Amino acid sequence: MQIFNTRISWAIYIICAALFFFYTLFPSETVKEFLAEQIRQTNPNLTVEISRVKPAFPPGLKLYEISVNHRGQAVADLDNLKISPDILSLFTDTTHLSFKGNGYGGTFKGRVNIRKASASREVKLDADFGGIRVDQMEVLDTVTPHKISGNLDGTLEFKDAAPHQALSGDLVLTDGQIEFSPPILNQNVITFDTIEAELMVNGRMLTINRCELVGNQLDADVSGSIKFSGYSARKILNLSGTVRPHEELLAKLGSNLPQILKGSKIGGQGLPFKIKGPMDSPQYSFY
Repeated sequence: MQIFNTRISWAIYIICAALFFFYTLFPSETVKEFLAEQIRQTNPNLTVEISRVKPAFPPGLKLYEISVNHRGQAVADLDNLKISPDILSLFTDTTHLSFKGNGYGGTFKGRVNIRKASASREVKLDADFGGIRVDQMEVLDTVTPHKISGNLDGTLEFKDAAPHQALSGDLVLTDGQIEFSPPILNQNVITFDTIEAELMVNGRMLTINRCELVGNQLDADVSGSIKFSGYSARKILNLSGTVRPHEELLAKLGSNLPQILKGSKIGGQGLPFKIKGPMDSPQYSFY
C-alpha cells in the first residue's frame, strides 16, 4: 500500500510540475502570431493585436487586451477573452468554439462555427452581451456624428461566407442620451429610457428594420437604411418614421418651434417624418 501511495504521489507531482512549466513557459508570442495569421486568412481586412495569451482550463486560451481593426478603423477593444474549442470538432469539417469575456464595462459570450471544408472558410458567430457602455465604443464614431451614451444589451449574429458578409442584431439601449451634431428640432441633447432596434449590415448598407425610442422628451419610431459611400466617408440616409414630442418638449421649444412643424397636426400616432441625404447635411420633411 505504501508503494502504491508513493507512486500516486509522484504521478501527481509530475503532472503538477508539467502543468506549472507549461503555464509559465507557454509560448505566448508564437500563439499570438498564429492567432493573428488565422484571422488574416479568414478575413484579410481584419487585424488583431493581443497583449498576451495564457492557457486556460477547461482547455482553451485566455487573451488579454485585444484590439480589433477593420481596414485601419477600430472595431473593438476588449479587456479579455477566453476561447474554448470543442475538442472533437477539431477533427471534423466544422470547428466549434465557445468564448466569453469582458469589454467596455460589460460582459459577452457566444459561439463560433468555422467550416473548413469549403473553398474559403465559412464563419458563423452568435453572441450575447450585456452592460456595454456605448460611449466607450470608438466604432460608433465611424457610423454617426452624434454622441450616444447608455448601457447596451442584446444579441448579434455574424455570417462570413466569401464573398458575402452579414451582421444582424437585436439591441436594447437604456438610460442614456444623444448629443446631436448638427441639432435636430433645435435640440442639442435628448435623454431616453430605452431604444430598441433590429439592425442588419450587409456590404455597405445598414438596414434599420425597427427602431423605437421611448423618452421623457419624445417617443419615436424609425426604419430605413444608411448607405456607406464606397468612395468617401459619407453616409447617405433614407429614413422614415413618426415622432411624438411630449408636452414638456413642446413647451421648451415655445417660439423656437421649427417652422416646418408649425401647422402640422401631431395626432395620437405621432407626426410622420422623412430624413434623406448625407448624414452631415440631411433634409427633414414632416407631413
